[in-house]
Amino acid sequence: MHSTSRIPLFLGLTAFVLTGLFVNHGLVNSPLPAGPGLTLDESFNIDQGVYLAEALERHGPLLFEPQTAREVFQAKRFLPDHPPLGRLLIGLAHQSTSWLIPGSEGTVYNVAAARLGSCLAFAIMVFAMTRFSLRYYDVSTAIATGLMLIGLPHLMGHARLAALETSTNLAWMAAVLPLMTWWTGEKPPSLFRVLISGIFFGLLLLTKVQGILLPPAVVVWSLVRFRQQAFLPLVFWGLCGGCVFLAGWPWVWSDPMNHVLQYLGRTTERPTLYCWYLGQRFDDRMVPWHYPVVMLLLSLPAWTLAGIGLRICQGRLDRREQFLLLASAVPLFVFAIPGVPVYDGTRLFLVSLPGVAFMAGRGIGPLLNSTVRLSAVFRRVTVDHDDPMHARSAGSVERKAAAAFRWSGRTLLTAALLLAAPIPWTLQPFAINQYGMLAGGNRGAAALGLEAGYWADALNADFWNSVPEGSTVFVAPVSHQFQLPDLELLVPVIQHRKIRLIAWEYDLEKQHGLLLLIHRLADLRVNLRVDPAGSQQISDVRLSGVLLARLIRAEPSRSGSWK
Repeated sequence: MHSTSRIPLFLGLTAFVLTGLFVNHGLVNSPLPAGPGLTLDESFNIDQGVYLAEALERHGPLLFEPQTAREVFQAKRFLPDHPPLGRLLIGLAHQSTSWLIPGSEGTVYNVAAARLGSCLAFAIMVFAMTRFSLRYYDVSTAIATGLMLIGLPHLMGHARLAALETSTNLAWMAAVLPLMTWWTGEKPPSLFRVLISGIFFGLLLLTKVQGILLPPAVVVWSLVRFRQQAFLPLVFWGLCGGCVFLAGWPWVWSDPMNHVLQYLGRTTERPTLYCWYLGQRFDDRMVPWHYPVVMLLLSLPAWTLAGIGLRICQGRLDRREQFLLLASAVPLFVFAIPGVPVYDGTRLFLVSLPGVAFMAGRGIGPLLNSTVRLSAVFRRVTVDHDDPMHARSAGSVERKAAAAFRWSGRTLLTAALLLAAPIPWTLQPFAINQYGMLAGGNRGAAALGLEAGYWADALNADFWNSVPEGSTVFVAPVSHQFQLPDLELLVPVIQHRKIRLIAWEYDLEKQHGLLLLIHRLADLRVNLRVDPAGSQQISDVRLSGVLLARLIRAEPSRSGSWK
């Protein structure tokens, strides 16, 4: 095996290790560093994933036998709010790795083990995109692309949660890469390649509803590229994807039309969520149209912006890049349409970020390649000047110049590698909340009036260890009726320290003492962002000086009319 062929595997393993190190949500006596705390949807995803994994283990391929499928997918425990594939990955990770991660023996599920499913999905995506770059471009582009993916804080942050976003990113790129390979030539792809592309599209549909954002890009591209010859490939691609979707989700079988419409309708007919943007609280359907583009740009670190800038300066995009750019732009366009619900930073259009990383890698790749070549030239010049026969005829000025050239080449190479490599922003538990250079980091984002935290991820092991043992803690805001019960059931350190959590009713006369305030600004009342007079600060969680959560002791006699 050629040494360069190991690069995708090495970068994929690196991605898995760097995400897997931060899966500790609150384990007891764990050697793993503290990762993000338990977030809102993880408990649902783990419960459903374990249910599906147990059903698959129990029935095997017979799970798709009509009677068995009816028993499993029509049961009251099954939630048809999302397709099963992404949750199945989470459940399989939980079932196969729980024994490897101690510290959660008293809880219903091992959240840290379930999170490894997302870590694996991210690692496979890094491997696949790096392998693609190596095959169709060069080594430098492959390395730069892998490092760009690992260096995006929001991709890394979501990859440490037992959530569907990372498996959706993997399924999205698994569907896009065949299209970039086979649908960008002079002629339409063969029927075999169309069907393979359709299978991956169906797997994307089986992961999350974001899959419906890919067809507009494929249809526009194919019609512009192949004209009337695009009709049959598009029909077979769509039919193949639809068949895979229907075959892979037995819940749909009993009433296909109504169940598909019910599933699609559920994504829009849901309780209103709120978004904190530019210092204002918006209903999710009333968020300004520029939110997706602004939030994406403000999330990008300096090396990604530099790579994109370099790619723009390098000139015309090839056809693969053009298609990827179109596919990555469609989600941003859809979520910019007035009335389409949008919230949670980049989460809903996170599928656009792998394409951004690839484009940045394409920009950095040639720079790395040129620097390596320049370094090799400087090294040869130095060798020539170090030759005894040549050295006798060369002057000291030439030797100094050669040494300077060698130093410059190594410096340029090192600087270019550092530009593409991840920095500690990704190697910390709250990467999902990290803002980039254009926002001025998290302090700048706070000054711009952007959201501080993501669904209580700040409540991790370090935070709970700062809470006095055996205490009762009042919590605000509480974003879901199951949020506090899930924390008590699934966070081992809370059980170990016998901490009791109660939703605060915003009345210090009735409920006073330890008060936990979660800085999800869309839900936290404005007057609660400042401690009342006479309150005592117990602990807080900050990222770059910006509050994500704080624990105070507040009493009615010292807090006046603060409500």
